[in-house]
Amino acid sequence: MDEFEKAIIYCFDPNVSDDIKQKALAYTESIKIAPDAWLFCLERLGKTQTVLVKFFCLQVFQEIILHRYETLSKTDRLNLRTGLMNWFRLYLINNQEESAIKNKYAQVMVLLFKQEYLENWLTFFDEFLSMLSPGNSSIDIFLRICKSIDEEVVSFDVHRSPAELAQNTFIKDTMRENAITKIVASWYEILVHHQSPPLINMTLQNIKTYVGWIDISLIVNDKFIPLFCKYLGVRVVRDEVCDCFKEIINKGMDPFAKLTLIQQLEIKNIIKFAQLDDQEFNIRVGALINLTGMEILRSLESLSASQQEGLEKKIQSGEALLEDMLQLLFQFFNNESNDVSYSVYGLASLYVQKLKNIKVLNETQLRHITLLVQIVRNKMRYKTSRIEEDDEGDIKFADFRKDLSNLFRNIFRICPEMVGSFIATNIQRIVENKNNNNTKIGTNGTTNNINDTNNNTNINTTTTTTTTTGAVTGAVNSTNNTINNTNNTTNKNNNNNTVNKNANNINIKNNSDDDMSFSDIEVSIYLLFQMGEGISATSEETLKSFEKFFGSMVVVLSQSSISITEHQVVSLIYFETIVRYAKYIPMDQPQYLSSVLKSFLDGRGIHNKDALVRSKAGYLLNKLAKHLKVQMFPYINDIIDALKNHLIISYEIQKEVPFEEQLNFYESLGFLIGGANLPIEEEQLYIEKILNNPIVKMEEIIGKQLYKGDTKENQFYYTVQLTQLINVIGTFSKGFSSFNATNGQLKPDAYCNYKVYFKRSLESIIQLPSLIPGNEEIKSRTFFYMHRMVEVLGKDLKPLLVKILPILLDHATTIDTLLEFLVFYNQLISKYKEELFDVINPTLCPIVDRIYKSLNTSIPPVEHSDEERALNDLKKSYFQLIQALFTHNLASTLTSPLNLPLFQQIFNTVISGCQSSGSSESIQKVCFVILKKMIDDYSPGGPHAVNGFQSFIYDQVVPICFQVPLSDQFNMSDFTSTVILMEIGKSLRAIAQKYGDEFLTYMNTILLPKLNVSQEVINQFIKLLQPSAPIKDFQELLKLFIRQKKGLPIKTSNSNININNNNNNNNNNNNNNNNNNNNNNNNNNNNGHVNGNGVNRNGH
Repeated sequence: MDEFEKAIIYCFDPNVSDDIKQKALAYTESIKIAPDAWLFCLERLGKTQTVLVKFFCLQVFQEIILHRYETLSKTDRLNLRTGLMNWFRLYLINNQEESAIKNKYAQVMVLLFKQEYLENWLTFFDEFLSMLSPGNSSIDIFLRICKSIDEEVVSFDVHRSPAELAQNTFIKDTMRENAITKIVASWYEILVHHQSPPLINMTLQNIKTYVGWIDISLIVNDKFIPLFCKYLGVRVVRDEVCDCFKEIINKGMDPFAKLTLIQQLEIKNIIKFAQLDDQEFNIRVGALINLTGMEILRSLESLSASQQEGLEKKIQSGEALLEDMLQLLFQFFNNESNDVSYSVYGLASLYVQKLKNIKVLNETQLRHITLLVQIVRNKMRYKTSRIEEDDEGDIKFADFRKDLSNLFRNIFRICPEMVGSFIATNIQRIVENKNNNNTKIGTNGTTNNINDTNNNTNINTTTTTTTTTGAVTGAVNSTNNTINNTNNTTNKNNNNNTVNKNANNINIKNNSDDDMSFSDIEVSIYLLFQMGEGISATSEETLKSFEKFFGSMVVVLSQSSISITEHQVVSLIYFETIVRYAKYIPMDQPQYLSSVLKSFLDGRGIHNKDALVRSKAGYLLNKLAKHLKVQMFPYINDIIDALKNHLIISYEIQKEVPFEEQLNFYESLGFLIGGANLPIEEEQLYIEKILNNPIVKMEEIIGKQLYKGDTKENQFYYTVQLTQLINVIGTFSKGFSSFNATNGQLKPDAYCNYKVYFKRSLESIIQLPSLIPGNEEIKSRTFFYMHRMVEVLGKDLKPLLVKILPILLDHATTIDTLLEFLVFYNQLISKYKEELFDVINPTLCPIVDRIYKSLNTSIPPVEHSDEERALNDLKKSYFQLIQALFTHNLASTLTSPLNLPLFQQIFNTVISGCQSSGSSESIQKVCFVILKKMIDDYSPGGPHAVNGFQSFIYDQVVPICFQVPLSDQFNMSDFTSTVILMEIGKSLRAIAQKYGDEFLTYMNTILLPKLNVSQEVINQFIKLLQPSAPIKDFQELLKLFIRQKKGLPIKTSNSNININNNNNNNNNNNNNNNNNNNNNNNNNNNNGHVNGNGVNRNGH
């Protein structure tokens, strides 16, 4: 071993010191970059027996061909090529070499092939083919070379330059003319005469990669197809055979040729050669069926759309091919393995999509779609009765179920009558079975007596005959016959993975009564639920026809013993389905709704031992209460009795009933009692029953100052209880409002006697921010309660606000709580409008001052930090507050004697907000809206005219209306910018209306000339600023003017506007003028410097 070989070995030896390794790397690198590196490595390649050295030499060849090939002379190139071919002939094919060396050699030869084939080496394939021999490695290496040619020349997986793509296309064309026939012949010889599985697999891999771009007849013929069929029965090579068929089917061609090809292949018969005894192989075969069927469907669609003459026979033969694939689809779709089923899902989905476009299905199509429904039901069945959210198998099945549900809904939209009768039959069967047994089946297969330990509710298990609508009834019998007459069997071998090759023997599992399982029950109800998801996309007539059907299904389920189960999945889908269709329950027969509610209120629902079922039942009971309200109220006493323990706010109860579930119950009761329009005494009785305990407990904690004893050790027991008590009282209040839902008007006091309870609670709650000032959750829940009181107390809240607002503001010590305060304050303004003047007027100044102080941070926030986002949110809320004052007729608060000293400060922040850009475009838009309202309100003739406002108009408002859109930051292609420009147009028109000729003269003689605007355009401005001119015309003129000044293309169909591009003076001069105007404006802003988004740190 000489120094060269030692150096290479040292480079890869982990035990060599870093010093020696670095020297070795330097030495080998010097060899790589030497001008005669190729010659040195060619010599060493013929002598060495060390794998690492061989690999190094081949790597050097690769780098030279890729990066320095043009530096070699013609003679050197020929010698390199000859040397590599000689090494192949004399050494490589006669020795057992590592796969890494074979692959690297193939890569090098293909890179050399790309360089030389077209001009100097057309005999490349002839030379290799002449050396193929069964007694050595020549075939192995040739197949690797063919594979590498696909990777380097054919494959589109790698990004290639246009020049390389053109060269590769030329190479493929030349190969088609000169070599492909010989290469294909060699593949055939290998498949016929060699029994080595690795060689056969490599040959098949070559075929599947080449078939997409060579003449298909070279492969699809009487020589190759019988060979493929033979090898399809050989386990070690059948995967590659299957993939070859897929690539053949997938070959791009016109639809006529594609159908001819598929007809020639006879995939249905080919699959008979396969032993379907392994799941992974079944998935491959399923993928082949899936692709074939989808290609047939697409080809048929293209031929039908072409409307060419003479295609009838081809379409008929295509339909026959489709029927063959559909029979295979039904087999594989109904396979026990979901992975096998999913392999043909694409075909099932595409076929159903095709049927959606057919107005009337024929008998065959109806048979297909009926069979699909049955298979979907079969495949949706759970294997376990509990759902584990983090279980990978459950997650995978849930995803598959979503796809199956989508398929089912599409089928339902095509054949609602057939699906309806199918579901009705299934529901009746499971109900009859459960009622006959009158037992529940445990997960271990034993039967258990039903014993409701939570209460003594007697469950009526009497079955009720389902009465379907006329639309559904007509299909019931025919569907039953279809189901009963389906004679299908999925034959399974010992490992349960076999798919029976007889397409006529597909077994759709319909358990007998004795064999009824939880999965049958669950899937039958689940499909009923999915009908509601699918019916939304059907006609109104279909929806109407199914209303009674859905109602009757709910009645059947609720009066059966279906819900008496220990199986979680059954309970969950039962309650989901009941709530979905509850609105269709016949309300003229109260026993039906009674049976529904019983299932929610006893051990099946909110008293269930299963936490997930219990929680879901509580949530859905709340949903049911919101849907039915008045219809449910007669049962209010039963509901309260069932919930009485669940309403107690204590840690002991919450060990069994989490607080979030308790909130659902309080909300449900609030909606039921608040929506029942009860007599005063009766309503008070119920509210007292619900709220007395929370209110008294809250008063006790506050009165005895129990919260002062809270520590980390007791987990702040009483403080947490206070937040929960505020929550439940506020949540219960959601069912009550002082405002009429239809017209928003206040209700008469006689209908609002409930207020006394919420006022009493308010007296306690409003103390809490002062009593426990450091607790942000207390503050947050207090704001939540105040939001509710705006709706609940109505006008009775207004006199209390004078005391409440200062308390809330005092404790808004963080930006988050200040934001909550502003949301509440804006809600008050929105709800009470000008009636709130006496409350807003004295509180506005301290609120604005608090906002300015919060924004006046000594250290700027880190970009994109939470602090920066919070400050931006505060700025937005501030401007929303100012906008709300104008929107709700409270603009006079800004100019009242109490707040007038603040006016200029607020005005300056609005001007600064107008200059915001980028991420603050929403602020900029709001500020321009505010600016327009200020012009309307505070200019002469406005409802609240301000002395001296004229100077603001000319010094700041008008200049900024041009500076902002002309700035570089203003993006004319952005939608928000377009809206802002429209607002600017409105503002300028409003100024023209308020100030008349004075403003028009100012525009004509001062502002527009400063902007280097031609007199022709100035005249158009003056004309369209007149009140008589359409506002849209002026906005269009302004937009085109700004585009022109920015050097953007301008175009208009408005004959009233003419912007001449020649009038566009040098843009740079305009920008300089803009900058000067901006500087002037900043000087006029009375220290109104912006801190980034409109409000300055001093409030300017």
